[in-house]
Amino acid sequence: VFFFHTPNRFKFHTERSKERKGKERTMPPKGKKKGGEEDLGLMRAARFGRVKNDLSMGFVGLPNVGKSTLTNLLAGNNHAEAANYPFCTIDPNVSQCVVPDKKFEHLATTYKPPSIVPAVLKVVDIAGLIRGASEGAGLGNAFLSHIAAVDGIFHLVRAFDNDEVIHVDDSVDPIRDLETIEAELCLKDRDSLSKVVDREKERVRKEKGLSRASEPPLSEVFQSAYDKCKDLLEKNTPVQTGDFKDAEVEIIRDWQLITTKPQVYIVNMSQKNFIRKGSKWLPKISAWVKEHGGGQILPVSCEFEQNLADLGDNKEARDAFLKECTEEAKSKGLKGPQAEVRSMIPRIIRSGRAALCLQSFYTCGPKEVRAWTIQKGTLAPQAAGVIHTDFERGFIKAEVCNFDDFKALHGGQPSMAKVKEAGKYRQEGKTYVMQEGDICVFMHNVTASKKK
Repeated sequence: VFFFHTPNRFKFHTERSKERKGKERTMPPKGKKKGGEEDLGLMRAARFGRVKNDLSMGFVGLPNVGKSTLTNLLAGNNHAEAANYPFCTIDPNVSQCVVPDKKFEHLATTYKPPSIVPAVLKVVDIAGLIRGASEGAGLGNAFLSHIAAVDGIFHLVRAFDNDEVIHVDDSVDPIRDLETIEAELCLKDRDSLSKVVDREKERVRKEKGLSRASEPPLSEVFQSAYDKCKDLLEKNTPVQTGDFKDAEVEIIRDWQLITTKPQVYIVNMSQKNFIRKGSKWLPKISAWVKEHGGGQILPVSCEFEQNLADLGDNKEARDAFLKECTEEAKSKGLKGPQAEVRSMIPRIIRSGRAALCLQSFYTCGPKEVRAWTIQKGTLAPQAAGVIHTDFERGFIKAEVCNFDDFKALHGGQPSMAKVKEAGKYRQEGKTYVMQEGDICVFMHNVTASKKK
């Protein structure tokens, strides 16, 4: 049995572009990414998260901004890269989204097994937030508890006008909406933060056997972490954007603050603006995000995505629709790759995985090709343990080669024989960190305990 690892990229970029007529910003063509400025703090945010392989993203936003529509679009396998794979809706508001993965496609095509199981991302459609939720307005605490239950946030804001879709505040203003949502999340965290000092004092009293009347001293690390969090929250800035020492991170993680979760900002535009890649709100949103700690911004159009999804599996109709949109973009003056119009669904799913620092490895054989999810930095024994706990408990070694070598050498055959002949195999032990493009065979041995 072969266990595969797929690459996972964590360097995404905030959409940047040139000003149009001093008011509008166009979305830029793809280009090479520079290391330093492209780090949006995804790994920095993930340090506060749970160490699990089944993490989830949740859509957060005001009512009527497109959360349910986008969740349904993500769950429906309408992107070409996952067209032949099943999807599953867990609840009316929880969906499993197939992860677009070219390497997985190549393995599935090579082995042609009867069972194909891709990696998935769990996405939760959280009910709309309103002003005052931190004090119980609307769904209030229930809403905020749903956010607390997810591991990352898709922060969706509305940037389209439509008289048939009522805005909760009677007008479209993404900056005001961003302020409302961020303020409510920070207010909730400030309330949570107000209780941690008393809990810490009580813990210290019990640890040192002090009376309740005593005023125990707090550690320097605790006080520093508390002061930094309080300062950020009073500025309505997410805690996950702050600079913390490792010891402070360990303390803050136990506080379970909502704003420690990684955030991806999604801007829901009209189809017209999405096609011409311009909106008066994009530069303002970009500036706001930068002022509040930075983050990835993804322009999308639920209107466009729904129109594309309504064409179903009719490839000719879908291609014709995309071509028509591309021609419209060219008529607006866009050229080359900038004029190409395509679905943003695959990119949203990949950005969610990246925000949670998740990646995949694969098992391949004549009966099944399957992608398994692990977190970045996972060691070989723990990766094996995702398949079965016995694999981790009795881990001996991993025989490893690179996926690119497999692709170049296997010659269309579902076999590792030619890869071995080329000397591209190596042995790795328990301290090996899974790397991009790994193909592994895990060796393990578990001896059953003797009956007494």
